[in-house]
Amino acid sequence: MGSLRPLVKKAQGFEAWFLVIVVLLAFALFFVILNKAWGEIKTPLDEGLRSAMPADSSVNISETINRTTSAGLSFDKLMPFVIIGLFAFVLILAGGTINHPIMIFVGIIILGVVLTLAVIYSNIYNSITETSEFSDIKSKMPIQDKFLQYLPIIVFLMAIGIAAAIIWSKSSGRSAGL
Repeated sequence: MGSLRPLVKKAQGFEAWFLVIVVLLAFALFFVILNKAWGEIKTPLDEGLRSAMPADSSVNISETINRTTSAGLSFDKLMPFVIIGLFAFVLILAGGTINHPIMIFVGIIILGVVLTLAVIYSNIYNSITETSEFSDIKSKMPIQDKFLQYLPIIVFLMAIGIAAAIIWSKSSGRSAGL
């Protein structure tokens, strides 16, 4: 068993992929729920703050609240950068992960599990955002919706890109990679 120990230690790529998938789902669900909750309290908050302000106040509460609303929805435009950053994290970790040929099979198994998780999380996101309560928020965040709808395909394409980069680094004589 002592000779298998280095191989088992190098199979930690799953943890990085799992972290990426969980972080993506957490970010997406957090911002969907945040935008839904903000939409629910925006009008009562606006009315309450306007009624509490002195009559001669020059502060435009409605304008400030509307700016806050647009800031919450701006995460939608940042989703591609979050995905690129998280997969760059996986690529950097994959640099020194697998040096033994048997680890190719471990990598295939890890990819299968990660793709299964991506499908499950994509379905969870879709089932939550397709409810009547969240359908208006889903329509306001089209980029995030597309990325999470096609999360398994994105994960698979990123895995192919990472494998190609690692194979290229092996063939060019660098010591990093699969």
